[in-house]
Amino acid sequence: MFKKALAVILSVSVLFAAFTLPANALSVSGFKDSITNSFYTIADKVIQLLVGGISSLIKDPGWQNKEDYVSEGFLEGMSEDEFEDTASDSARWYVGYSSASLLTGNELDGNHYVGGSLSITKKVATAIYDDQKVRTVAMSDGRGISIFASLDTYGLVNTDIREIRRRLADYASENNIISINISSLHQHSCIDTLGMNGDLLRAAFIAPINNILGIKNKNGKNEEFMENLYVTVAQSVKDAVGDMAEGQLYFGTVDASEYIKDKRDPQVFDSNLNRLRFVPNNSEKPETWICNGGIHCVGNGAAGTAVTGDYPYYIEKYINEYEGANFIFIQGAECAITMLSSTITPDEVIEAQFGNQRYATLAAYGTRLGELLCSIDNDVYVEPILNIASKEIRLPIENNILVFAAKCGLLSHTVLKTDSGYEIVTEISYAEFGENLAVLLAPGELAPEIPFGGADTPENSWSGASWDYPPLNERVSGRKLVVFGITNDQIGYILTDNNWHSILTENEEINACGRRVGSIITEHYLELCGRFN
Repeated sequence: MFKKALAVILSVSVLFAAFTLPANALSVSGFKDSITNSFYTIADKVIQLLVGGISSLIKDPGWQNKEDYVSEGFLEGMSEDEFEDTASDSARWYVGYSSASLLTGNELDGNHYVGGSLSITKKVATAIYDDQKVRTVAMSDGRGISIFASLDTYGLVNTDIREIRRRLADYASENNIISINISSLHQHSCIDTLGMNGDLLRAAFIAPINNILGIKNKNGKNEEFMENLYVTVAQSVKDAVGDMAEGQLYFGTVDASEYIKDKRDPQVFDSNLNRLRFVPNNSEKPETWICNGGIHCVGNGAAGTAVTGDYPYYIEKYINEYEGANFIFIQGAECAITMLSSTITPDEVIEAQFGNQRYATLAAYGTRLGELLCSIDNDVYVEPILNIASKEIRLPIENNILVFAAKCGLLSHTVLKTDSGYEIVTEISYAEFGENLAVLLAPGELAPEIPFGGADTPENSWSGASWDYPPLNERVSGRKLVVFGITNDQIGYILTDNNWHSILTENEEINACGRRVGSIITEHYLELCGRFN
């Protein structure tokens, strides 16, 4: 099906085919067949050359030259000298929480696109099932304050993160906020905040003309919705800081492997749901639970037009009802990791209410994960130490499909022009909670084998090459490693280099900067972690 559709659309627009259609119909059982691999490799090169040729004819929308770029809105966090190995006598945990709706009330006006799968037709919101929220935690060990916010969004680019930081710059300086980190839950059924779900025909045929005329291109982002998002998230940060109180922090896990599916070899994923549980000294204040797991939020499908909070909405509902705790969920390393709901019975009441079995299943799935999080009984005390450092990095865009999409306004990352092509400005971060827990903050959908090990061997890989980097969890001084994914950017998929397949056989390669992005980011992580371990 995909091959036929691709062949037809390639005759009109090579890019359009490669960028808009899901690639999952071809069998990958022939990966070890060198003839088959060679065919796909050549086909990929032809598509990239054709798309690159088309893209080269399009004027960019005013991107900066690399040498002219000035970094703004980036927060480095702490230096090596400021990282603490043990808690001081005066150290205490201080945590505050806030949450707010991101909806404006105008989402059904026909001008709000829905994230998820791409569509040539105008894919706008037609129903609101759940709220779309920001949940924010402010944390400190008595030194600087670090912010961790998680949004019900398909994704936010680093440019938007820095706009929020810009609006908070004076407040952050006045209140000793040293780190502001904003994650996306990557719901496939919410208002588009990434931009790529806009009018594709307009992008392909009108945007190039706009670039020549100096007219700003429209994409899937609704300007009113985004302005409200900036304002709401910035206020949420202030509210969380204002809510900070002293207390104790605990970390626990629960096995959720029977509800998690890896759609792509190698079969590696974090099988746990992780929980940081803050217990305030003031018993009248609720606990705050920072929960984490690597599972795509695609429970209501990717092609629909109803706005949902997906399964995290129902985790929160369960935890609020049965534990009375504040809740925030942060995605993990979830490249190709999705819900395994075959043992989940749809919620009959919700199915009757919405007439949608799939939505009823995600509701029951979220409720089950809520039950699991409430069942954690292995909490360990986390010493009041919060170390965090960030690094601004640049990634070469080797995927001409993304170059074309960016030139047509569908992506709004900060892109720099270089002598050899283009680069995306992004960032990575490393944090430590207590003496035994480390966190990697990744700017996209990280392949779990990069942090946890188990990468393809040469015999099993597409390219026949090895992955010559150590798992990142071996570089954090024996701490347990947790990943906060899609944090401070959405650059797409981050694969190991030797697991890069053909865009004709997989989804992930189409929405990735290039086949070397995994090794480039890994090297930056190894350097960053190496400063402190």
